Amino acid sequence: MEGEEDEHGVELFVAHFDASHRALAVHEAGHAVVARALGAQVVFVEIDLMTGNGRSHSQNFVEQVNNLAVCVAGCRAEHAFDARSSRRTKISDFRKMRRLLSDLPGADRRAARAEGYRLADAMLRQHAAKAHRLADELMARRWGFFRSATNENTIFPITST
Repeated sequence: MEGEEDEHGVELFVAHFDASHRALAVHEAGHAVVARALGAQVVFVEIDLMTGNGRSHSQNFVEQVNNLAVCVAGCRAEHAFDARSSRRTKISDFRKMRRLLSDLPGADRRAARAEGYRLADAMLRQHAAKAHRLADELMARRWGFFRSATNENTIFPITST
């Protein structure tokens, strides 16, 4: 009986970390998929399970609303795909969003923020299968990252719309 309780405790522990890792993978996949869907080259996407952090890097857009969409895409992917990461995962996204919005005239900020969210949600709905595949790949590699070796997007098979 005691061995079964210990085994159940280990299963719960593992399930908790699997869910946490999955949420991180979904978050980073959201950024990458929305960036690529909007036409950016995605240079890399990674998750680091030692720190619980993830990163992705893509080229910036001239249109600030596209940059906002990519910025909020991680959180929107978590929401859309029911995978909640810790608040710590989102802190740099919130900072970047505030910086992007501060570059706009005050009267335009609310509309730009709303359009960024709308655009991220639309791209995630349209490319949900790609986001799931990338999150699955990140989970399978858990300790690795993907980096584009050429100017072409060789990270994952996502094409622009």
